[in-house]
Amino acid sequence: MEDKVRNIRPQFVERCNLPLLQELLDDLAHIKILSYAEVEYIREGSSERREKCRTLIDIVIKKGDLSCKMLLQKIREKDPPLSEALGITETLPLPTQEENRSGAQPIPPEPVKSTLANNEKSSQQEINGITLCTEEEYQRIKAEETENYPICKKNKRKRLALIICNINFDEKNIGERKGAQFDLTGMKELLEGLDYNVQWKKNLTAAEMRTTMKNFAADTDHKDSDSTFLVFMSHGERGFIYGTDFKREKVEGQERVTGDLRVDDIYNTFNNKNCSGLRDKPKMIIIQACRGEERSRTMVSDGAQPSQSIQQNDLEDDAGSFVLKETDFICFYSTTPDTVSFRDPASGSLFIQQLISDMKKDAHNSPVQDIFQKVQRSFQQSPKNRIQMPTQERNTLLKKFFLCPGY
Repeated sequence: MEDKVRNIRPQFVERCNLPLLQELLDDLAHIKILSYAEVEYIREGSSERREKCRTLIDIVIKKGDLSCKMLLQKIREKDPPLSEALGITETLPLPTQEENRSGAQPIPPEPVKSTLANNEKSSQQEINGITLCTEEEYQRIKAEETENYPICKKNKRKRLALIICNINFDEKNIGERKGAQFDLTGMKELLEGLDYNVQWKKNLTAAEMRTTMKNFAADTDHKDSDSTFLVFMSHGERGFIYGTDFKREKVEGQERVTGDLRVDDIYNTFNNKNCSGLRDKPKMIIIQACRGEERSRTMVSDGAQPSQSIQQNDLEDDAGSFVLKETDFICFYSTTPDTVSFRDPASGSLFIQQLISDMKKDAHNSPVQDIFQKVQRSFQQSPKNRIQMPTQERNTLLKKFFLCPGY
């Protein structure tokens, strides 16, 4: 079926109109072939109809035979003339459980609801691939782990997360970050599954990135939250991340860099002085960007030339009492200082995709610090990934933080 969808791709892109595309997106989301994050990405991405159609086809192909079969079936149902023109003439049987190799969910004859009786969960459950924390695991964590950050009750908390993903840049010599859309979609879906209200922005200048961070830090809902995730994906160098307006030029014989967001600016925006709503709460910073010069490899990198990084750790007077300026942070960077970070244009960044996978599998019973370490081990152990090493930096978490999805 994947070959069939590839074969019809050119004609589908040319002949599928916007109303049909919208119906296909709605139906594929309803039957859980597409996530709502993927639907949102297609709808809010390129304004060109053809590009939306290409993106839909490419996402479906990556999901395997089940998804391809369901797309073909929906085209046949919604637009018989187009279906005939594309050569989709046979009646496609409904998929079986054995065909579900792509991660998409089969269609049950009736809605299936999980039941909870006598405060017990029947078995380990999943939502969007995220393993949920069972009652037994939650009670074990509370009993065995004494130094934990508190988790707010689900019906009372307002968890917020921020994602900034830069893909296209003003300077012609700065390449498009092809494949980054998969990182954006995957991270958004992961964090939503972990019960965060995700605010996401794409293709921001450095000034827009700083404004977005300040507005996010000032959100009053942080007072009712127990944590936050701050995700930045762009090109970068040591100590800073590119805005879409990044530029390096010579001025009177001196090199000048503009359009950059310093990593220190992220810490300063969300530290205890400037973001009181997140004081004493874990703040996970995820950065997918290079930190050194480009190297010739099979995949593309997210980097350019090295630059010095300045870090500060001092005390600050706030509202008449002394507080530590920078605590409860952990930064998980895609690579070590001065080195490149690799991205597959067909599937996304090695680091982000591995992080998503391990978070989905282990967030139900492991603290984020252990999950980050597991991601690091996977890069050390896998021949495919042994071209970069993710790094935990400026770790000032004072306790363990368990996400316990489902609670």
